[in-house]
Amino acid sequence: MYVEFDIPEINEYPEGFPEYWLKILFIKSPSERYQINALTSTYVRLVEAALVEYRLGVTKLKEFWQTHDSFNLGAMHRAISHFETCISNMDPATNCFRRLRRRQDPLSIYLNSERPAFATDPVFNRFRSIRNEVHHLEEMVMDGRIANGQPFALLPNGPEVPHPKEENQTIKTIDRLVIGSNEVRFREIAEWLSEMASYAQKIADFLPNSSSGEKDSHV
Repeated sequence: MYVEFDIPEINEYPEGFPEYWLKILFIKSPSERYQINALTSTYVRLVEAALVEYRLGVTKLKEFWQTHDSFNLGAMHRAISHFETCISNMDPATNCFRRLRRRQDPLSIYLNSERPAFATDPVFNRFRSIRNEVHHLEEMVMDGRIANGQPFALLPNGPEVPHPKEENQTIKTIDRLVIGSNEVRFREIAEWLSEMASYAQKIADFLPNSSSGEKDSHV
């Protein structure tokens, strides 16, 4: 079996969003309202974490399939954990963003100028469904209710087709994550996560570059 990957890299914002954190610490917070600041910082923090987990997951997944001198099962286990954590961070981050857009605040108005795909109901519901399935199966494992042969982790998978030139050989393309009846392609995750990251940067850009007065204490 030959293995190929349809897994986009996310190269933007390799250091996260340091501009945001520096601005809220030394210049001004996003809002005069503490609740808005809490939602905003939680969103940026979770997006940073999701980016890190996605990249680590991709690295470990490829390490598993590209290790030929041993069966590197540890790399696969770490890849699964990274991807589960990535999805688990994307779900509450999206929830924070959606709540921010519903508030009456200058930042909320600014964020409502466009309608990003990741914040729409269909996409958000997919995050929520996968995250809930991961947690539900975890509970079933702990309670001893897991059935024989039932998947209990978010597994990287993809289609396998006959090799066009080599007889009795196949080509498997790893292009999605699957758990139970839920699946999501890596291209979708990368697209949504990149969009989430761009909005974290938009929030950083919304903040002033210098303070005209005393530093805001609502960090």
